[in-house]
Amino acid sequence: MTQPVSGPITLDELQSWLVERVGEYVPDLDEKVDPNQELGEYGLDSVAVVAFAADVEDWLGIRVEPSAVWDHPTVTQLAKFLLTEREQQAG
Repeated sequence: MTQPVSGPITLDELQSWLVERVGEYVPDLDEKVDPNQELGEYGLDSVAVVAFAADVEDWLGIRVEPSAVWDHPTVTQLAKFLLTEREQQAG
């Protein structure tokens, strides 16, 4: 697991981190995760999504419901949502 991020983070940085993390949950993937492809198409099941959401929580230091992954089904959509959530929860 990577160290929690402190301070501001850009959309590109968050997307890159999410792509890398999703790739760790899909070990048989032959290519890099496409940030615009729905995460469900990679075969993530509910157990993986709960663990993934916990990883995101730990890294960003915010509360993330696992349902957010299904509500924002691509890395791009999820990253935008998470940046907004992080701003709102910070303050």
